[in-house]
Order: sequence, then structure tokens, then C-alpha cells
Amino acid sequence: MPQVRPLTILLAEDNIDHAELIVETLKEFNIGNDIKHVTNGEQVLDYLQSKPPFDAATYSKPDLILLDLKMPRLDGKGTLQQIRQLNGYKNTPVVMVSTSSTDADIDECYNLGANSYITKPLQFEEFTRKIRELNLYWVLTAELPSSPAK
Repeated sequence: MPQVRPLTILLAEDNIDHAELIVETLKEFNIGNDIKHVTNGEQVLDYLQSKPPFDAATYSKPDLILLDLKMPRLDGKGTLQQIRQLNGYKNTPVVMVSTSSTDADIDECYNLGANSYITKPLQFEEFTRKIRELNLYWVLTAELPSSPAK
């Protein structure tokens, strides 16, 4: 198996059970992954702009952003739209993660600049399988953009 490089992953998920499952699955495959968890779109933007409580010296630029579609305060679509307008984040891979499988949601997310869209299955085993495959793809297969300073 090729060398697995750890990723810095920003996970935006308001459902704590889903977040714990995602973090556990990502760490299971690659224990070196540095996963930062926030619960809404406003926190994503604060993190990316190093606004309190996210200090630039402590929080590194993510290699990958996992963004829940339906979050309080600022939903995934609005967050994605703003991420793509931030200097230094136009090319950062963003994967939308949602229980919604409607064509309208999927199409809109891609139109806003999502790199991928996955649905959260109801079955535990299927959910963890999708997260493992997502991790494998972004760690072993995809060539990620370089990480210029913000």
C-alpha cells in the first residue's frame, strides 16, 4: 500500500452523532488525519479566516472541507458560496455531505463549486463505507492543490 499522507480536514456537521461517526471513520483509515470539527457555516468561515476562537498559529489551512448541506445559522450552500469567494480557498476541495439526494440540491451545490456530493445513507455500515471510500479517494487517488498561505 502506498504511503498515506495525513490530511487536515475541516468537518462542518451539526449532527453530533454523524460528526463522531465521520471523525472515527476518517481516523480509522488514517490516524494522522487532523480533523477540525465545527457545527455551522459561520464557524467554517471564521475558521478559514482565522477569526476567534480559531487562531492562525493553531489551526492550519484544510486540505479538504466536508460540508453538511443543512446546518443552522448558515447552511452548506451559503457557506460553499462564501468559501469560493475567499482568497486562498477557490481551489480547496469541498465535499458536500447530506441526507438530501434531490437533483435540485445536488445540481445547485455543483453549480456553486462543490467538488463532490455524497448522500448520508441511513444504514450505519453503508455510511461508514462511504466515508472510508471518500477518505481513500482524497488521500490516495486525487492530486490536491498546493496550499498557499492565506
